[in-house]
Amino acid sequence: MYAKYFGLKEPSFSITPDPQYLFLSEQHQEALAHLIYGAGENGGFVLLTGEVGTGKTTICRAFLEQLPEQVELALILNPAMTATELLQSICDEFRIELSEDDRTIKQLLDRLNQFLLDAHARGKRPVLVIDEAQSLQPRVLEQIRLLTNLETPKHKLLQIFLVGQPELRTLLQQPNLRQVNQRITARYHLRPFNARDTAAYVRHRLAVAGVEHPLFTRSALKAVHRFSGGVPRLINILCDRALLGASVTRSPLVTRAIVNKAASEIRGHSSSLAARWEALWPGLKKGAAVILVFSAVLLWLRLAWQEMPEWRAPLTKVLAPLDLVPMAAPPNPSEPSPQIAQSPQQSPLISAELFLDRETAMRLMLQHWGVALGELGTEPPCERIQRFGLACEADQGGWSRVRDFDRPALLKLQDERGNSGYAALSALQAEYAVLDFPDGPQTIALRDLDPLWTGDYLLIWQPPPIGTQVIGPSASPQAVRWLRKLLAQVPGLGLEDQESGRFDAQLDRAVRAFQQQSGLKVDGIAGPRTLIRLHNAVNMPGPPHLNAGG
Repeated sequence: MYAKYFGLKEPSFSITPDPQYLFLSEQHQEALAHLIYGAGENGGFVLLTGEVGTGKTTICRAFLEQLPEQVELALILNPAMTATELLQSICDEFRIELSEDDRTIKQLLDRLNQFLLDAHARGKRPVLVIDEAQSLQPRVLEQIRLLTNLETPKHKLLQIFLVGQPELRTLLQQPNLRQVNQRITARYHLRPFNARDTAAYVRHRLAVAGVEHPLFTRSALKAVHRFSGGVPRLINILCDRALLGASVTRSPLVTRAIVNKAASEIRGHSSSLAARWEALWPGLKKGAAVILVFSAVLLWLRLAWQEMPEWRAPLTKVLAPLDLVPMAAPPNPSEPSPQIAQSPQQSPLISAELFLDRETAMRLMLQHWGVALGELGTEPPCERIQRFGLACEADQGGWSRVRDFDRPALLKLQDERGNSGYAALSALQAEYAVLDFPDGPQTIALRDLDPLWTGDYLLIWQPPPIGTQVIGPSASPQAVRWLRKLLAQVPGLGLEDQESGRFDAQLDRAVRAFQQQSGLKVDGIAGPRTLIRLHNAVNMPGPPHLNAGG
């Protein structure tokens, strides 16, 4: 449901281990390197462990795809069986023909040993991979150890990989399995993602599904990491539900509130509240102690201020820089009231009372495109403007990034008290910004606007007339020809307008070169951000520009 709404070619957060969505963080790359190193060792065990959902199966699939052709592979996915059953399964995986009489452990070992010797003579390297190895019984594990005794005078005949949950490490610490533990030549434990890897993982899966611009706000990604604990499987489940929630509410982005709601739906309100209370309780206890101490200090200060005038001067020197000078004692009615100078009125542009609501700010921004939003019905603004051939593009960054895109932007603002709103940016100078208001534009210094701007903004842009916002190798010939025609106008790319509708290697290089010189993510896919910058590079007529108003 949400795939069509967000322009994804398919749901991007399935929990099935699709190799197309393979994402290798630094630790996953290191784990893969340990497996590949272990495959080159001469016999013994290689151990890979990790919590449920941390990507062990994904690593295994990536490892198996990199095995050389001379490897003979036996993959056991469910090892919860007896020693005899496991040996039979290994023989089946190695395609060893068994007769009805091959039923004892000795007979199975004899057939397996003969197969290993034949494979060695043919230059083959047999490898046994056992997934979910924490389900192995100690007696079965000991039988597996005996398989490593199958050898020639110079070489072990079988390399064994054990993949499982952390319980496997505990199991191997048992005294009766110390011989197995001692034969492990390489081991690695997968940990959940950190916050940075979680955000990169989400962006990666969205990009593979065809959307390169962010669909999650920064605060939403932080919430995803907090609720999932960085476990990829939980990230998939949570993001899938959050994207569904955003599409149902017609939101252009997944916000923190949407993620919070998705998490409560997945985990259940009661369990979620209980987990939060359990997590918050230690902090609350510490906070209560701090508040008690702070209150006691403030009470003493108040008494010292009112009852001991000789303390006021030293207290003022200490507390004035912190803006903590206690309130003066009530004035004596018999004394004349001092004259208080009136402070200058605060600039209306930095007052939260004048933050614009989203629709008002959007209406002002669209005036630069010649669009009257009020005439388009009651649908969300980003849907309404599609009737005029326009689209929304959400982004995050600083002023330099906004300048590079050179389009009027909708800025998300929030003050220190938590009041939030929007501003319609119509022009941007070196030190000043021009914001549109219902009663006209006003100028504000960037140093005054910086503390209020969250870094989130929304651009309006004009997608290509060929009905797509992302042009890559799977795009239509018409879209590819349109992209080629524009890139051929960019100096220095060396691309000729050949009227070809094929996304060939030359076009891929041109897209990547343009992205590189424009400071964009280099992926060879022309999405909204690449197309906006391309419009600017060829000076395409029509779009309004930030520098036009300043």
